Amino acid sequence: MRKFFLVSIVCLLLTGTLWAQIDVGLVQKGIEERAGQIEQVNEDLADSAPDFIALREQVRDLKRASELQTLPARELLETLKSDLDKLGPLPEEGEPPESEEVIAERTRLNEEISELTGIILQADLNIAAADRLLSEISDRRRESFSSKLLSRGPSILEGDAWGSAIETFRGGMSRLSRMFEDWAETRTDIGFGSNSMWTLGIAILIALALFGPLRSAINRSIDKRTEGLEPLRSRKVLVAAARSLAVVVPGIVGGYLVFEVLRSQDFVSSDGEPIAIAIWLAFVSVLLADGATVGILSPRRPDWRVATVPQDRIFTIRLLLITGTLILGVELILLQGAELLGRSIELDLIQKGIFTWALSILLFVLCSPSLWIPDEQRSEAENGSNKTIRRLLFVGRGIAVFSVLANIMGFAVLGHFAVTRTYYLAGLFAVIWLLRSLLREGVRLFDENFTSAQKTEEDGEKLVYFWVGTAIDTIAILAFIPPAALILGAEASDLRDLIVDAFFGFNIGSVRISFAEFLGALALFLGLLYVTRLIQRTAESRLFPKSRIDVGVQNSLKTLIGYVGLVIAFAVAVGTLGFDLSNLAIIAGALSVGIGFGLQSIVNNFVSGLILLFERPIKVGDWIVTSSGEGIVKRISVRSTEIETFDRSSVIVPNSELISNSVTNWTHKDKIGRVIVPIGVSYDADPKEVIKLLEEVANEDPKVLSYPAPFVHFCDFGDNSLNFELRGFIRDINSALSVRTQLRVAIFDKLREAGIEIPFPQRDVHIKPDAYLQEQATPNDA
Repeated sequence: MRKFFLVSIVCLLLTGTLWAQIDVGLVQKGIEERAGQIEQVNEDLADSAPDFIALREQVRDLKRASELQTLPARELLETLKSDLDKLGPLPEEGEPPESEEVIAERTRLNEEISELTGIILQADLNIAAADRLLSEISDRRRESFSSKLLSRGPSILEGDAWGSAIETFRGGMSRLSRMFEDWAETRTDIGFGSNSMWTLGIAILIALALFGPLRSAINRSIDKRTEGLEPLRSRKVLVAAARSLAVVVPGIVGGYLVFEVLRSQDFVSSDGEPIAIAIWLAFVSVLLADGATVGILSPRRPDWRVATVPQDRIFTIRLLLITGTLILGVELILLQGAELLGRSIELDLIQKGIFTWALSILLFVLCSPSLWIPDEQRSEAENGSNKTIRRLLFVGRGIAVFSVLANIMGFAVLGHFAVTRTYYLAGLFAVIWLLRSLLREGVRLFDENFTSAQKTEEDGEKLVYFWVGTAIDTIAILAFIPPAALILGAEASDLRDLIVDAFFGFNIGSVRISFAEFLGALALFLGLLYVTRLIQRTAESRLFPKSRIDVGVQNSLKTLIGYVGLVIAFAVAVGTLGFDLSNLAIIAGALSVGIGFGLQSIVNNFVSGLILLFERPIKVGDWIVTSSGEGIVKRISVRSTEIETFDRSSVIVPNSELISNSVTNWTHKDKIGRVIVPIGVSYDADPKEVIKLLEEVANEDPKVLSYPAPFVHFCDFGDNSLNFELRGFIRDINSALSVRTQLRVAIFDKLREAGIEIPFPQRDVHIKPDAYLQEQATPNDA
């Protein structure tokens, strides 16, 4: 009973602290208010032209508020359930009843659990309603975008549309004329000779100086610095970036200076400011296009050209790119002017048609293979990079033709969308590609082969550079996707929510996937692996050299540290992701059946490798003899063991073979081993003298151990000699061959000094004459 009271007091303190943080009435009121707001959003969606973006943001805020407000209630609910579990199950029939205190505590916990469950269920209903509204808003936005994009109107070739558009345009020009007259009167009242005019004049002079002489001086400086340098690819990319900046930066600085002077001195009215901003953006776009073409195509220095383009087409490509950018800028200016001066459906139709035709014609000409592929390479266009270029050019021409046909058939929005987005995506791709090349070649600057193109081609890319380059390419792709989605019609809020959901987690059914948790788990896994490798290196370089542990044992300990660190890193990473390790054990048990059949050999070798590391029947550095070969153990891995033979070839032996089959280990406990040298002497020799001489040879050799003492064995009476064996132990069996050689040389010298002959096999051959030859020779002899 005392134990129960202590547990009850602790539970009351914990639950009381959490319950104090939750005002049930306030939470209930908040849930009801959000339910009403969600219902209001549902009614707003029924309007003819709802603001989908604003409604979506409102619903997301309501959903987040519902999730955040119920977090304390969910934590408290888990605590109450845990406290209820500590009381144990209800007594069954026939068992002693619970005390009144236990019954009262169980009743209180059940009531609080019921109340909290009802609150959480109401909040979950709001969250589910918010999810349905978000899904409905997304569907209706897609339908609205698709219907607008695929809407069909009058063709640009119809005369009625032109008449109405011209009338609207004339009205807009009249309003523009009146606005200019009003501005001129205002400036006249202020005075054209005032300080503002002088300030504007100075700003224009500075801009012209930046745009002209300064840009030329920077280009000359770049030419001077690159003169005499070998145009390596790394240098080409860096010089291209420098040339592009030399064109873009002075122009942007000068243009921004003039623009800010116009705004600050009230040369631009509040009504005309959107048009001024559009003009400024068009100017910057043209500068960027010009800078990119100058940097990449390098018209005056063909040897520093990044893209392989025929020299006689450089001017045409540059002109087409700048013209296309200028047309897009003019369209932007007219769109802003239409908001100010008036617009109509017919004027929008004609305007989209004109710009669609102009941009499509430019795109068709710009995608001509003759502009990009040199004449000498056209026959090879089906191979390598030229094949890819041809496909891209074919797609560009197809888009150009499609846009014109769509415009003729009345799909003005679709045609205009296709061609303009092609230009925008191409420009975005060029920017990302240039930044990606700068990063990759910037990394190559740290390569020791940077100064020699020939050496770089022979040695190839280093492994580190390859992985760094792969990471840069991945970053470039990830950086390309969001702005490309915006260009294709996605909203910034959609992308923001998508990135946030992907990073912090989203649900697929009952499973929650969080990129942030995955990165955290991956970082923990790699960090623990790094710590494991650090411990291995520290033990190998500092601890093991100061100990008397055998080299093979050191290698086994190092491998075991790696295995233990890997298991710990995996368990921590899996736990960070939120997986229950007990569930993993259940899954592993279920998979064991499949492993037993399909992966039996691999698992057998793995377990055998662990046995080799723990039991250590063999270790790195041992001299072993197996059915697969004989040699020195070089490495014991998870699946197999590498043996290096005395011919310097490697034999990979499965670990299971070393466990299940017999293995001769010459250096299992120590390196002491016995050498045997067979000797044969003449039958004329005295066996006792031979034994004495052989023992002297063994005792005189410093590598033969005195204990156990060397021994001479009289083996047998051979066909040609008396056969003896000199047997002795040496300290290092790895030197057995050299010791045998030394002993044989010493035996030969000792026996020669004693006059004892070492016989060799002899045979007496008797040749019998053939009987037939004897019979033939007899008459002649007679």
